Amino acid sequence: MAEQHDPVHPRFSDSITVIGQAAGTYGSRPADQAAVRRARLKDPDGMVLGHLWTDDQAAAGFVKNSDGGRPAIAAAAQVWSILKNAYDAGRPASDVLDPALYAPQFELVVD
Repeated sequence: MAEQHDPVHPRFSDSITVIGQAAGTYGSRPADQAAVRRARLKDPDGMVLGHLWTDDQAAAGFVKNSDGGRPAIAAAAQVWSILKNAYDAGRPASDVLDPALYAPQFELVVD
């Protein structure tokens, strides 16, 4: 009998390209790149770990800094957990650029 795997949750099954990199979506629809806002995620020492992005409607995600090494990889795991918790709590995609979601461990710089 073939082993059955859980289907991928729809909010993670789509991907879009943001600033030339692939990123998973917060909702089930791809984001319109023209509508995407982003913010830098920094560690307490000011190192940029990556960028959070949202279309303020149904899509959001995180693109780690490819030069960030292990700290960026660890941050990406934590950010995806934060995004999942926000989604599960019913918060709209526009809320993912709320710096309070990432404090005190990270600083989110919204331009």
